[in-house]
Amino acid sequence: MYAASVVFGCVALLAACGESAMDDGAEPEPGSGATPGGSSSSSSPDAGATSGGSPGATSGGTPGSGSGATSGSGGSGSGPGTTTSGGGPGGGPTGDPSLVGFAAHGADGLDTTTGGAGGEVVTVTSYAELAAAVGDHTPRVIRISGTIAGPGEVEMLDVGSNKTIIGLGTSATIDGFGFDINGWTPDLVAAHGATCDPDKASLFTHVSNVIIRNLTFINSTDDSVNVQCYSHHVWVDHNTFHKSADGSVDVKRGSDWVTISWNRFVETDKTMLLGHDDSNGPQDTGRLHVTYHHNWLDHTVQRNPRVRFGQAHVFNNFANEISDYFIGLGTGASVHAEGNYVDRVKRTSKEYGGTDLTWTDSNIVGETLHGGVENGKGFDPTAYYAIRADPAADIPAMVMSQAGAGKLTGME
Repeated sequence: MYAASVVFGCVALLAACGESAMDDGAEPEPGSGATPGGSSSSSSPDAGATSGGSPGATSGGTPGSGSGATSGSGGSGSGPGTTTSGGGPGGGPTGDPSLVGFAAHGADGLDTTTGGAGGEVVTVTSYAELAAAVGDHTPRVIRISGTIAGPGEVEMLDVGSNKTIIGLGTSATIDGFGFDINGWTPDLVAAHGATCDPDKASLFTHVSNVIIRNLTFINSTDDSVNVQCYSHHVWVDHNTFHKSADGSVDVKRGSDWVTISWNRFVETDKTMLLGHDDSNGPQDTGRLHVTYHHNWLDHTVQRNPRVRFGQAHVFNNFANEISDYFIGLGTGASVHAEGNYVDRVKRTSKEYGGTDLTWTDSNIVGETLHGGVENGKGFDPTAYYAIRADPAADIPAMVMSQAGAGKLTGME
């Protein structure tokens, strides 16, 4: 166990001690390039590693019905993964590729998340091929080769149930659009209104059993990945996210049982939102279970994550040079944070109407201006699954070497 070490005062990270631009809460929000608190050029545990800057790549369906999902293991790297996590013995070269956390929890008719395992395997190289492969609910493994650029009018591509979407090698890139894991299709919008309100939950098939891995997202014109409208059992793993027009990975509107693992977020602003609005308690309360582990939050701004109503297990993440806050605590939030390594952040946690955070002594904190707020009343993740977190002291080296796209082959 490692005791948290917090340094208060005006550190080199921040331009001033005063308050600056804040996360104002509800989604959607106007895009903003503002970076609260400024940036730092001082040394850190990354021993000279850079934030990655701009990526080298350049710009260039409606689900059917019936999930047909079955439980099991294997295929696309998924497995039961309900007992342990971490980098494996010695922190293996690609981290632990198995699924752990809430996406492996048996609920809502599924024992775990297997994606397209057991289904057809296709390789796609164009947007048209990709859209055709992801739009139904038939189990399918979709391997993406090279860069796929979206048509100019497309912001989000609908993804149906029972899909594994995985990049091949080190260069698979999604350019100019994002994935919408959302059963509230345009036809339903036209018939019943823009949002999947609780009284409409029985009107449509909820998307489930989706895996997204080994992809780089650039130039997203909305969210890079959006999980909403009661979608459940989703695993977002080993991807690299560059700044989007809105969020990078958002989970909202009654969605559930999600794991977000081994991703790298490079200079993202609204990084990871859990629960989109303070008024959405009737739909979100009792849902929004998300595990965030072994992610590299690399010079990001805010929402790392920000939580409303949900239960978030935040462990073994490396957060370096966060210009606003690491964890945001909104209305009804319950968060358990352990084994994280957090250095040069404005705040470790910030209150937006919630204080239920358990921040264990296994976290390591370097430089921060304001510390954080926590009351020790966050939920206990062992009520759902057993966990063995890696020591926080090992996290910077482990995560920097293993998180992000290109660490898998795409054949998992």
